[in-house]
Amino acid sequence: MLQVRRSLPVFSVLVLAACNVVAQTARATQIPVSTQAPLAVVNPPLTDTATAFPTPTETITPSPTATEIPAAAIPLFLTLTPGIALTLTAVYSTPGARETLSAQQTMEAATVGAKMQGYSTSLLSQCPNPSDPPKQTWLDIPVMPQATTGQVVQTLIGSYYCFRAPVTVAEMETFYKSQLTPPNWVMQGDVNGQMVFVGFSQAGAQFLTLVSGPGNQNDLIVAINVTNPMVMPTPKP
Repeated sequence: MLQVRRSLPVFSVLVLAACNVVAQTARATQIPVSTQAPLAVVNPPLTDTATAFPTPTETITPSPTATEIPAAAIPLFLTLTPGIALTLTAVYSTPGARETLSAQQTMEAATVGAKMQGYSTSLLSQCPNPSDPPKQTWLDIPVMPQATTGQVVQTLIGSYYCFRAPVTVAEMETFYKSQLTPPNWVMQGDVNGQMVFVGFSQAGAQFLTLVSGPGNQNDLIVAINVTNPMVMPTPKP
């Protein structure tokens, strides 16, 4: 039976997911960069005994202020954390923060991609020929309307759902990207038909994995595996 492993660091992934959502708003209101005005040259009048030297005067510009992250850009689940808006604002106002977060997201995506290949094989190998009528949703995750059959697969630690549909990998990815959108869902990886999302709700945070592979009827087999919501502790004021 399948041993489904949760290998992503929960805390780091949740922080990156939140910052990923906030980045969409932060990019729309770029943090101002301090620039120094050109030096003005003042020439005093010449006299017979004095040699004139230019005296520079400097115009000082106001210091830039932090770009405030609006609360509407923060997932509903995270709004329960006291001071989250100020915290994310401080993160994105730190010099070099965006570049650092971008590098971390790239590293996470590469790690996810390497691990997803074996995970995909494990899920799809237990569901080669789903034969039940397809469901419309699985644990509130939509099933593609083109699905022709489906099946619930039981494992030692839970269950997941798979279905087959006459679609391409690109069509599957387009469907789920349009259905699972921020702030409730944040995509963390997308590699060759394997997708990872982090979901946020009042019930907590959860991970969703979508894997796909070619079927034996000129179609696509898709597996949906979603964790139960995990309640994150709320700091005491």
